[in-house]
Amino acid sequence: MRLQRFLKTPVAALSIALAITFLAAVACGGTAPAPAEQAAPSDSGSGGSGTAATTGSTGGGSGTTSAGSGSGSGSGGAAAQPQATRVPPTPRPTVAPDATPTPLPAALPTEVLANPVTKDAYPDAQWGGILRRGGYFDPAHYDLMQVSSVSNSFKQMMVLNNLLRYNPLDGGKTIIPDIATNWEVSEDGKVWTFPLRENVMFHTGGTMDSDDVAASWSRVIDPPAGVVSARKGLYTPFGPSIQVIDPLTVQFTFEKAPPLNYGLNLFALEWHGVFKKDFLEENNYDLKLKGADAPSTGAFRFLEHQEGEVWKNERFPDYWNEGLPYLDEVWTYPLGNSTTRSAALLAGNVEYSQTIDPAAFEILSNDDRYEAQPFSSYSYLAVWINTDREPWNDPRVRKALWLALDRDAIHEVVSEWLYGYKGGTGWTFQDQAFQLPQAEIDTRMVFDRPAAEAEAKRLMAEAGYADGIKNVDLMQRDPNSAHWTAAAQVAQLEFQRILGIESTIRPVASAVWFEELANRNFDLTVGGIASPFIDPSAYMNSFYRCGGGENHSNYCNPEFDAIMEKVDTEPDFDKRYALVQEAADILDADPPTVEYWYNRTLGAWRTCVHGIEGKHGALVHNLDRMDTVWMSDECRQ
Repeated sequence: MRLQRFLKTPVAALSIALAITFLAAVACGGTAPAPAEQAAPSDSGSGGSGTAATTGSTGGGSGTTSAGSGSGSGSGGAAAQPQATRVPPTPRPTVAPDATPTPLPAALPTEVLANPVTKDAYPDAQWGGILRRGGYFDPAHYDLMQVSSVSNSFKQMMVLNNLLRYNPLDGGKTIIPDIATNWEVSEDGKVWTFPLRENVMFHTGGTMDSDDVAASWSRVIDPPAGVVSARKGLYTPFGPSIQVIDPLTVQFTFEKAPPLNYGLNLFALEWHGVFKKDFLEENNYDLKLKGADAPSTGAFRFLEHQEGEVWKNERFPDYWNEGLPYLDEVWTYPLGNSTTRSAALLAGNVEYSQTIDPAAFEILSNDDRYEAQPFSSYSYLAVWINTDREPWNDPRVRKALWLALDRDAIHEVVSEWLYGYKGGTGWTFQDQAFQLPQAEIDTRMVFDRPAAEAEAKRLMAEAGYADGIKNVDLMQRDPNSAHWTAAAQVAQLEFQRILGIESTIRPVASAVWFEELANRNFDLTVGGIASPFIDPSAYMNSFYRCGGGENHSNYCNPEFDAIMEKVDTEPDFDKRYALVQEAADILDADPPTVEYWYNRTLGAWRTCVHGIEGKHGALVHNLDRMDTVWMSDECRQ
């Protein structure tokens, strides 16, 4: 939708006000302490920890906004963070960053790649120093496996190892061994065998063996009651089981063989690490409370978390990959929105920020002091619908919601803070092999606003709700993130204007949002999750299949599941494409969510930070191990 048309819509005044408020407001605060230059690490010790920030806390914010009331309230504590005291003006970019197709990463099926990640990967690398990063809010809890949140992954992935990993030297375009020395796949594709490295040490002492690997993976594919495996849905369709062959060999057996590329990605996802079996058993395989300092094996180990202030990881001196990591420590600050992260980087208070705003991206792209790249990130922003409750279990009501939300309008608003693609385009991710042709996207009813609104009203009347629905709970994730606040208010206004749905926005902190999803305590909710990797079997199973790990609407359509059974195992691309579109047609008729945004993450760092090769194969919720990142002298002054 063109801007001129948008200015005439009911949400125009809201969007303009939000844009002025959030883009103009950059909080002033103290700068982060500059780390002292560090000596190169020895094989038996790590560098110093640097100066700690003042301990503080941050509130998640609370309040309500009722449709039609024109008022709301909210509150939240502000933590001391490395923010800019003065920032150059950031005009809106005239040209959006280029979006490039992201092929599914995979190693060559006929070749076992040696691990290229060694201390010699960068011949000019310098050891030492503290890298300061502009990151995300404090995590809801400390179990990375049980969430789909960058608040966890950005901080915790660097303390873990997995069987395989995405190659950081090529931006994740290939997959290489990690704590497995290689992998072997049986001729029928059902048996995957992983020999393990010797002398892999845990951060708390002791040597890893196959029992630890099997215990860690058992909670991914078959978690005990009360433990959520957020990506279990990636594995379940193939019927996995795990066996210990000997102290340094584990084997996975599948009832149905996953495609090779798909399987390699299953074992490379950096959400899943290896922990001591005894520690897992002592905690009933639930690390929500003790996951930060759970004994794992990564290049860094957890140092401290000052809530609302900083998360610190330090170099693990007994890491199995001798000479790595290069850095002494990594400090991550909870800078909760893209504007603040951009400001901190521009002011020199951090060396690296992920998820910056499009305006700052343009500035940084044209400044030789910085490197700025769009990453392969496909976060999925949507309105989830609680199908456990009436009337949301009625497909006609869900379809009316899906048609009522103007994707062009909400894209116009959210683009102030994020870069990405609008929803409503066919249930597959854009810039990918399975997306619909643009000509077909353009003819979808949701983009013909008069027709979409008329059909939405007809469906509501047919379902018995011609007069609308009152007292609706519209939960909103993270009131400190401007884009979710804006999206919730656009959705509220459009649902009321077109469908007569009177809702109250209930903003909650991200920690509470995940708890409320698990407890099914909402009618509608605005939020976001991330695709584990770009393959329809990955995200469609996880998001929409009965019992999918991130199926937050609790949607269940047996006809859809039956089609996905075929999608998961069809080797021919053309036939698989047709099956994917058949599955998408079912979602069109019986929508599980109102998807409005597919995100691409914009990242930037100072050019004196080296070893960040972007994220161009693996998605943004990976490649945060930081073991190959190093800083030249300019960054360590």
